Amino acid sequence: MSKVLILADLHLDLWMQKHRNPFDDLELENAELLIIAGDLANKPKIRWRPALQLIGQHVDLDRIHVIPGNHDYYDFRLDGDDRLADLAREAGAHLAQKRVLIHERTRFLCATLWTDFALGPGSVAEKSSRNDWVMNDYRYIRVAGSGYRKARPADTIAKHHEHLDWLRGQLATPFDGETVVVTHHAPHPAALPPGAPLPWCYASDLTALIEEYQPEKWLFGHTHHAAEFQVGRTQLKNVSKGYPK
Repeated sequence: MSKVLILADLHLDLWMQKHRNPFDDLELENAELLIIAGDLANKPKIRWRPALQLIGQHVDLDRIHVIPGNHDYYDFRLDGDDRLADLAREAGAHLAQKRVLIHERTRFLCATLWTDFALGPGSVAEKSSRNDWVMNDYRYIRVAGSGYRKARPADTIAKHHEHLDWLRGQLATPFDGETVVVTHHAPHPAALPPGAPLPWCYASDLTALIEEYQPEKWLFGHTHHAAEFQVGRTQLKNVSKGYPK
C-alpha cells in the first residue's frame, strides 16, 4: 500500500534552533512521497539545504516536493521561484510550485495560492493599506523585478490570481483517478478559528471553485489551526505541524 505524507508549516529553522526534531513523533521512513505544503524554513538561501538534509535522514530526498509558503520567501523575493527550484534541486529535492504530481491513481495539484484579500470587512484597498504595516510578509519579502522593493499586498494578490488560474485549468483537465489539491494558504473561511484577526491574509473563499470541480481532497496549512470540514463532496483539512512549543 502506498504511503503519501503531506505536511505544512514545518518551520524547521525554529526547531533546529531549539535542538529539537519535529519528526520524532512522525513515521516518515516508509513514505513514498512527501509534499511539504509551505513554510519549510525562513531565509531559503541559507536554511533550505540544512532543513532538507534533516528531512533526508528520514525520507529519500528525491521523494520530497516543496511548495513554498509565505515564510519561504522571507529575506528572499516573491518572483524567485526559479531560484527556489535550484535550491531544492541542489539539496536533492524538488520544488512543487504550480506542479502536478501523479502517484499511482492520484494527482496532486500543488501551488502556494496566497489570498485575494476579500474576506472580512472593508475593501481590498483598505485592507491592503492596513497590511502594509501589520504583516511581516510585507516587511521581509522583496520583488526583484521592481527594483528589489518590499512586496505589497497587490503583489501577493496578483500571485493568488495567477495560481488560482493555474489550479482552475488543471481541475478542468480530466483525470482518471482521485484529485487532491495541496496549497499553503487556505481556500475556505471555515479553515479559520472564530474571530481570527486579519482573515484575508490567511484564507480566501473558493467555495464556488470547489463546488464546481469537486476534487476529492484539498489540503492546506498557513493557519496553524486544526480544521477538517466538507464542502460538497470535497474533504478539506489543515495539515500544519507548527512552531515548536
